[in-house]
Order: sequence, then C-alpha cells, then structure tokens
Amino acid sequence: MRARQWAALALVTATLAAGCGSKGQASKGATGDTLRFGASLSLTGGLAREGGLTKEGYEVCQKAVNVKGGVQVGSKRLKLEIQYQDDTSKPDTSAQLIDQFNDKGVQLVLGPYGSATTEAAAAVVERNGQVMSDSSGAEDLIFTKGYRQTFAVLSSARQYAAVMVQALNESAVPKPTTVAFLSADDGFSMTVTQGGTDEARKLGFKVLATEYFPSGTTDVSSALTKIKPLKPDVIIGSVHLAEGIAIIKQSRELGISPSGGFAETVAPPTPDFASSLGKAADGVLGSTQWSSRTAGKDKWIGTADDYIKLFAGQYGGRKPEYHAAEATAACIAMVDAVEKAGSTDPDRVRDAFAALDESTFFGPLKFNSAGQNIAKTMEVMQVRNGKPVTVWPKAVAESPMVWPAMGNHS
Repeated sequence: MRARQWAALALVTATLAAGCGSKGQASKGATGDTLRFGASLSLTGGLAREGGLTKEGYEVCQKAVNVKGGVQVGSKRLKLEIQYQDDTSKPDTSAQLIDQFNDKGVQLVLGPYGSATTEAAAAVVERNGQVMSDSSGAEDLIFTKGYRQTFAVLSSARQYAAVMVQALNESAVPKPTTVAFLSADDGFSMTVTQGGTDEARKLGFKVLATEYFPSGTTDVSSALTKIKPLKPDVIIGSVHLAEGIAIIKQSRELGISPSGGFAETVAPPTPDFASSLGKAADGVLGSTQWSSRTAGKDKWIGTADDYIKLFAGQYGGRKPEYHAAEATAACIAMVDAVEKAGSTDPDRVRDAFAALDESTFFGPLKFNSAGQNIAKTMEVMQVRNGKPVTVWPKAVAESPMVWPAMGNHS
C-alpha cells in the first residue's frame, strides 16, 4: 500500500512539474535554442494579397536575423522561428488565433494585416498580457483604448491621404483647387478620409464631395456617378487594392477624367495595381510607408537599398513594396525589444519595446504612450511606366511630380 501511495505521489509530482516547466518555458516564447513569434495573417479571403505581402516581409526578417546568428537573449543566441495561422481576413478569427497562440505559450506576436484584424487582435493581446508588434494596423482608434501591449511601427491612418494633399499643395503645377474623396466604409478608410479632408480644407482646397462605398467592393460606379458632374481637379481614394483598381478602371468606363489626376491610398505602391491596370495606372499618386529613398539603417538589414537586395534575393528578383517593408520592420522591432530586455518575458519585452528609440531601414522608431510611432513620416509616390517613383517630400524625391498626371484616363 505504501509503495502504491509513493508511486501515485511521484506520478502527480512529475505531471505537475512537467506542466509547470512546459508552461513556464513556453510562456517566455523560447524553447531550447529557438525564439518563437506568432503571426495571424490574411492568407485567404479578401485581404489575402496584402496578407501574403506581409508574410513575405516577416520571412525576410526571420532569414536576416538567423543569417546573422539569431537573437541575443542574455548569454544565449536563439534562432528565430515564426509560426503562421490563417485568419481568412476575418477579425474574429484573428482574435481566436491570438488566443490559441497564447494557449501554446507564444506570447510575442507579429500583427495581422489591416486595421480591423489588428484592432481585434490588440484586445486579446491586452487581456492575455502578450506583446504585439503592429505592422499594418494604422487606424487611430486602436490607440485610443488605453492598450499598453501593442506597438505600431507605421504612421497613423490620418496621414495616408493628408500627405498626398500636402504633396499636391507643394508640388502640383498648376495647383489644383478642388478635390473629391471616394472612400471605403471600413474604419481605417474613413479615418484616412477624415484626415485627408481636414488637411485639404486647412490648405485651402475646396472639397466638393465625399462618397462612401462598401469595403471590399469591386463596383464603385454609383459613387463615381455622383461626383462626375462636379468635375473635381483631383479624385482621392481612401481604399485598399481591389477598390483602388476599381476606381481607375470604372472611371475610364464612365468617362470620368479629372483635370489633374487621381490619388489613392494602399493600392498604387502594390505591384498588382499597375499589372492589373496597365497604362491606366500611370500618373496615379499613392501614399507609401516606405520607399527606396527612406533614410535609416539598422544592424539586421542595413539601408533601404540593402533591403531591396535582400528581398529580391529571397523572392526571385522581385522588388519589395511597403507592405513587406513595414512587416519586416515590425519583426525587427520585436527582435530588438527582446535583445534590449535580455529576456523573452513579455512584461520585460513590453517595457523594452516602449523605450525603443532607434533607426531602421524603414525609418525611425519611437513610440508614444499609446504605442504609436511618432518619429516616422509617410512619402508619396507616382506610378511611372508601371513602376512607383518617389515624388514627395522633395528632399527624398527621385523625380518631380508630373502634373497634370500622365495617363489622365481620357
């Protein structure tokens, strides 16, 4: 009897020890010689293209870090591993996957694609005490809720259209006087539109109209028909890829040709924009989080030019655009926070993240108390012969803005 009791006690003790050891080790995000990050991404669904570009950016970071020996955590160097799950472009699914990562002990998270999914993920991250490096959730609302565990490397949503208005004000000759906004009805795009209309009125432009359409639609003809008789000098779209392509394509079909041109968020820097539209894409302005002209350097990537070479070497000669670059930057920020913390404990990583103040190939990183990067500004590009060319700010421009724009869609 005594032998059986001792055997039972030993079994219980061993089970508890194994459970505590597993949880304790996993909760710090590291097992053996591996540091694990989790990423819930839109690999299928309406945002799959942008989600795929984000995944490529994370993969560039992983390779760059591991080629240089991995992440220094105290006296150990850990190889970086990123675990991916498909959120199917649905915010609720993203939230569930972040919870699953936490259950598996993965508490250091790389953000999903888009503001809606990032907002859903941030709420779970906060509840669980995880830490998230946000690569693409720009919606300002995310950062008004008092969250302390999420840090965004990118500029805020209000800048996306505002910088294009600023670029038109400084660089377009003759300067346009009237603008009309077309916007998807998701939170990110509506915030972008508000930032753009505020800036336009501040700089003396006349905003003729603001028309909304369902997010993700490929039919924007109703909104275009409403602004056609107003004949704006510039049509500015607060959109993602599918909607941005639809605006240009259906403007041609409806005979809408603004005297100046078109400007859009998100879509123009994406390779699919020019490949889908051909010559119709030429002259369209786009706001971008990063370009080959972005200043800054870090120990993992080097400069923007170095990033282009790394990306091209990893993906068959293709050049990166900003979705990939911001994802790589988010991953680097998390790596740097872990190294500065000297630990994978999420509380210590969180504090180190909040204190980051550094240069990267993506530009400067420095966060306010809400977790937004306050050191970074956006740039404006223009599609020329199917390629993005930086035209603003003038200090980093590859070429002056062409205005009225090429490919006026007449």
